Amino acid sequence: MSIAAIVLLVPFVSHSFASNIEIDIHTGSADPNQRITFYPPVSSAYVGDTLEFGNGDTVTHDIVSGTPDGGPNGKFDSGTINPGQYYSYTLTEYDVGTFSFYDKEYPWMTGEVMVQEAPTGYKVLHGVGADVGDGKTTFDVQYKSIKNIISANIGAKDKSLNMILVGRTNQSSILVLNLPTGLITPPFLGVQLDGLFTRNFTETDEQGMTVLTIPITPVTEQVSIVGTQVVPEFGPIVMLVLVISIVTTILFTRLMPVRRLG
Repeated sequence: MSIAAIVLLVPFVSHSFASNIEIDIHTGSADPNQRITFYPPVSSAYVGDTLEFGNGDTVTHDIVSGTPDGGPNGKFDSGTINPGQYYSYTLTEYDVGTFSFYDKEYPWMTGEVMVQEAPTGYKVLHGVGADVGDGKTTFDVQYKSIKNIISANIGAKDKSLNMILVGRTNQSSILVLNLPTGLITPPFLGVQLDGLFTRNFTETDEQGMTVLTIPITPVTEQVSIVGTQVVPEFGPIVMLVLVISIVTTILFTRLMPVRRLG
């Protein structure tokens, strides 16, 4: 495999085109006391997706599949990745399960990717929910449709999931969405097709997912789902900073000297 330059893609792409899963080598990773080495340390992906290891450190790295205790398992060896460069590896059916990797030179640097086979007939949207909160709480959404969903964003104010569909067809069809409850929580208050509410949809529960089945027309371009709750607008880190700011403000106010008038 050769070192590849980063390729910027549309953030949410259907699995029919596969996705790039970025794993960054954090600055200072060569220091055994560094808390963050690979980021994210654990990822999820599907067969056909490409892992991209980007070296954001100031020294070279050599990433291999396997574990420090068991050694390399022969699936990949990046060779030397210079600072600012990338190494790419495309996942196959032989990688399904827990896919482990580490740095040969700095064995305290370890990471994992949970690799799944995409359900038959389903496409996958990666990273849904990254546009709200701290951007780190994201979900994969599986869907079936003649058309492709090219983007998905969260409407935090109206608790909605909004998707854009593309593709030419001359017949009405069905859009099936497998929605994680952590992304958008049922019962759903409404479904909009191109801005108009419709009651023509069904909702079922399957293994922690809410399956929404929606008839669409050949000209349907936008689908919006309004739930009772969406992925938190403020992620845990943002909330912590907010709480610290509030407490600091209160303490500062109490410690300020009181001026007497007159």
